[in-house]
Amino acid sequence: MKHILLLFSLVSILSINLFAQADVEGLVSVGNDLVKLNRYEEAMEKYNEALDYLPSFAPGLNAKANLLILMEDYKAAGRLIDDAIKQNSDYPDFYLTMGSILIHKGKFEDAIENLNRALDLEQGNNNKLFENKVYVNRGAAYQKLFEFDAALNDYSKAIQLNDNNPNVFLYRGYLYYQTNEYEQAIRDFNIVIEIDPENPFAYYNRGMTFLKQVKSDEACDDFHTACELGNTNACKMVVANCIELPIQ
Repeated sequence: MKHILLLFSLVSILSINLFAQADVEGLVSVGNDLVKLNRYEEAMEKYNEALDYLPSFAPGLNAKANLLILMEDYKAAGRLIDDAIKQNSDYPDFYLTMGSILIHKGKFEDAIENLNRALDLEQGNNNKLFENKVYVNRGAAYQKLFEFDAALNDYSKAIQLNDNNPNVFLYRGYLYYQTNEYEQAIRDFNIVIEIDPENPFAYYNRGMTFLKQVKSDEACDDFHTACELGNTNACKMVVANCIELPIQ
């Protein structure tokens, strides 16, 4: 009889834990949906609620850290992920997120080290979307270090894994702009606009590239569009280059 009661107790505990994890996963999923709607405060409430249930839940910790990045609280995001890695040093997403945080902090070599660790831990899982994000971030870190060949190599790998991520084309386009390869830059900015027609950075960067090619009309069209989409640098370029002053 004691064995039966013990077995029943173990099954009951296991069932409770499974239901608790299901609830936590649901809360994190709702939080992720709220982030997509730019409802950051509500998303944070869901993540905190999930972590109150299960403080060590890795996807919840990682999601909260990424939300803190979106809210530009890199210090808090870094502390959260640093503690999370101490608890679970084999979760690859933590290192991807830490890489992103370090890029925002300007610590590009440290970022690359973390992104390399993320790739090592994920090796063999054939997670193309994850690898795409790692290569995009690592490429951005290399680009900041002016290691253009390494950056271009990572961007190309990222595109092979997922050619529907506008960020990689935006970054590679800017890399081509930096290296005076203007036609290639425009091609990449065109792709960004095809994927994300309201991306102000794509219009602004394409406008800057047209300006380098002395194509003033095309440049001004893009600056006007980017300005309307909220890019303040584009608005300054409109004032500086696209407004004809009356003849005195």
